[in-house]
Amino acid sequence: MKTEKIQVTEVAHFSTTTKTAKHGDRVLRQLIKDRLQEEDDMRPFYIANLDEIVNKHKYWLELMPRVKPFYAVKCNNTEPVVKTIAALGAGFDCASSAEFQQLLRYGVETDRIIYANPCKDPEEIKRASEQGVDLMTFDNEDELVKIKSLYPGARLVLRILPQVRKAVVDLGQKFGCAIDNCKRLLLKAKELDLTVVGLSFHVGSTCLDTYAYEHTLHLCRGVFDLAKTIGFDFNFLDIGGGFPGYETEGKLSLSDIAKAINNSLDEYFPEEENVKVIAEPGRYYVQSAFTLALRVIARRVERPETYSKQEEAEKSFMYYLSDGLHGSFFLHIILEKYAPDFYVLEVSLCKISLRNAPTVNTCTEFIIFYLLLQINLRDLKRNFAGHASGSFGLRSIRVHITKWI
Repeated sequence: MKTEKIQVTEVAHFSTTTKTAKHGDRVLRQLIKDRLQEEDDMRPFYIANLDEIVNKHKYWLELMPRVKPFYAVKCNNTEPVVKTIAALGAGFDCASSAEFQQLLRYGVETDRIIYANPCKDPEEIKRASEQGVDLMTFDNEDELVKIKSLYPGARLVLRILPQVRKAVVDLGQKFGCAIDNCKRLLLKAKELDLTVVGLSFHVGSTCLDTYAYEHTLHLCRGVFDLAKTIGFDFNFLDIGGGFPGYETEGKLSLSDIAKAINNSLDEYFPEEENVKVIAEPGRYYVQSAFTLALRVIARRVERPETYSKQEEAEKSFMYYLSDGLHGSFFLHIILEKYAPDFYVLEVSLCKISLRNAPTVNTCTEFIIFYLLLQINLRDLKRNFAGHASGSFGLRSIRVHITKWI
């Protein structure tokens, strides 16, 4: 294994991308150090940059002024995050009664909430009725029957199945009414004397091309026209989530998605129709705003069964971190096949080499993220910082160095 000696004076940035290290600034490192000095608790912890959330909101409004963001609470429902987004005037996408009850406690008005779960617990529908959360989704006949019985005054949104070619997590098998079934469901809603106000769709987590939005908005136009023949006057459109949490070179950016959405809205839903358009960004708001601080907790020497003196001199070390697959990195690894960025908080002259190493998790054959730093055992007390999201297999990850700061 080749190794190289590097003088690291600031922060080592390890990544599978060429993204600039936004979280390697001095302020962030100092916050982590201060926190470690103040408390004896050495468990991993997050630092949130709420300014980043504010800036993301402003950027969204700049790119898509017609599309009001309804933050997906399930992505990260911590109080500072939710209250910040509420203060910005955004709406909220809730998947459970616990989520909309949290919002109501914070003073969020019910007209800023959509209960966007097409398959709801009857008890939760009752709670929505009691709290006045009346905008909710459905995608099947059984759900209509439940709503008729428990909340007949609700304003309903039909969730359709989008046409998705590339997404990290495709939700099509779980939610969404096929276009061919829309007429039947709308006729059933009419028979039950329920109010259907519009459509929703979700292209899946981290959509990888604009086709899903463009083609599905075209399908929505057809369903809007169909609904009018049945007696519904739709005025609401929810284009769901799937928006990236940060910009990555070579991958679809928010500006790319926004351009496609804006063009499709202008073509299929011109402003004079007065259709209210919302979206459900989750990771977009919070992924780049959070940094995870964690420690190296152990090491072992990595070397082949037979080795020469030269190989002995070039032996590498495997280091184990205080968080992993069953903690903060589950969604990154299992669902997204993505290696977070790592930064060394504190390190001196050292020999660096990077490899893969299995954990004790035999079920998934997960390969842990780690940094191989040939340092003394006393240096294991030093800390790493990793960039991780608050949001959604893979058999191996090859982590490589892309930048030294």
